[in-house]
Amino acid sequence: MRNLRDRTLFFLHPPKTGGTSLRALLSSRFAPAEILAFERGDSSQVLAEKLASVHLFRFVHGHVPYVLVDRFKRRPFVLTILRDPLERAVSAFSYMQRQAAGVEEAFKVGQVSAARARDYAASARLPLGDFIRQEPLAASRHLGNLQTWMLATPNLKARFAYHDDYEVSPSGSDLERAKENLAACDAIGLTERMSESLDLFACSLRTRPFGEISTANRSPARPTVSALDEATIAALADLTARDRELYAFACRLFEQRRRTMMRQLLLLNEEFPNAEGAERRCLAPPVFTFDAPIPGEGWYAPERAGDRWFSWTGPTCDSTIELASPRGLEFVLRLRVLHAMSWEILSMLEVRLNGVRLRVQMDGEAGGYVVTAEVPRALMRAPGEANLVAIRVPKVIRPCEQDRAAEDSRLLGIAVYRIELAATDP
Repeated sequence: MRNLRDRTLFFLHPPKTGGTSLRALLSSRFAPAEILAFERGDSSQVLAEKLASVHLFRFVHGHVPYVLVDRFKRRPFVLTILRDPLERAVSAFSYMQRQAAGVEEAFKVGQVSAARARDYAASARLPLGDFIRQEPLAASRHLGNLQTWMLATPNLKARFAYHDDYEVSPSGSDLERAKENLAACDAIGLTERMSESLDLFACSLRTRPFGEISTANRSPARPTVSALDEATIAALADLTARDRELYAFACRLFEQRRRTMMRQLLLLNEEFPNAEGAERRCLAPPVFTFDAPIPGEGWYAPERAGDRWFSWTGPTCDSTIELASPRGLEFVLRLRVLHAMSWEILSMLEVRLNGVRLRVQMDGEAGGYVVTAEVPRALMRAPGEANLVAIRVPKVIRPCEQDRAAEDSRLLGIAVYRIELAATDP
C-alpha cells in the first residue's frame, strides 16, 4: 500500500456485505500497529479516543458512517462495498437470530444496550415477515435502508450508542446525499461481483492484485430470498426502497469505473501500473514475524496470541512470502507454527523455495511446531534479493464445520508466527 503515501485507507463497511472477508484481505497489507478498528463494543470513552486519533493510522475500518471522513486531517482514500438490499436484509436477519443468545449474555454484563438486546431477542422469537411487521423500528435498524443511512447520516455515534431512539429512516434528500458521497468514494465494490471488485480496488490503489478472498461470517443454511413468501418479499421491498435505488446507482457507477479501468489497462498495455516495482521495494528481511505488511499472498490478517503476531494460511491451499537472502554459505528455512486445523494438514505440508521443493523436518516445541528445511546454496538469491517461499497445505477447513459452536467460517490451513531464512555457517 505504498502508493497511498501519507493518506489513510478508510474502509466504510456496511454490515452483511461481505466486508469482513474484504477487511481481512486488506489488513494483510498493513502492519497490525497501523490498523484502527471501530467495533460494536466500543465504550463512549474508547470511541472518543479512536475518533481523536484516526489520522494516526494507515488503515481504518468499521461499521462507521461516511461522515468519519471529516475527522481526518487529510482526506482518506475511501473504499466501500454495497450489496443487493434484499439479500443483505435476509443475511442480516439470519445473523441476528444466530447471535441473539450471545447478545443477551452481553447485555447482562453491560456490554450492549437494552435496545440492541431487545432487537436481537425479537429476531429469535419471530419469523422474518412478522419481525418486519411487529418490530418496525428494529427491522429498520438492521434490515432496512442501512447502506443509504451510513453514506448520508451526519450522526457519527448513533450506531455505537444504540439508544432507544436510534432510527434508520433516510429521506429522499438523504438518498441524494448518499449518492453524492458514494460517487466521491475512491473505490466502490459490489458483493455480488466480488472478484471484479477486487480487481477494481487493486487498480484504484495501484497495488498488486489481491489474492483469493475467503467467506467470513457465512450464514449456514439461511433461507434464500426466492424461498420467501410473497407477503414477506413485499414487506422487505418496502423496507429497503431507498437502498434499492442507491444500489441501482452503485451498479451504474461500478460499470463506469470498471470500463475506465479496462481502457486504462489497455492503453498502458500492462496489468497494474508500477505494482511490481512498488512491491519489490517492500521486500521483507530474512526473518518475518507478521507484525508488518505481509509481502505475499494467501494469508489472513494478522492476529495476536500473547506477545506473538501470527497469520493463518488460506483461503486457498497455497501461500507465498518473499524474504531477502541473508549473508552466508549454508542456509536453513524455518517455519514456526502456532496452530494447524488438523494433524494431516501439518504432516503433509509442502514447502518450496524459488520453485524447488524442500525436504522438511517437523518437530514439536513449546507452544507449537517448527518446520525446518536445509536450503542448498544454489537455490538462494544474492544477498538482499527476494526469495519466494511457497507453502502448500493439502486442504483448508472451516472451524464452523469442525465445531458447530464456532462462528468462524474462514477456510484455514496453518497459523504461522515466524518464517526465517538463516545462515548456519559462522
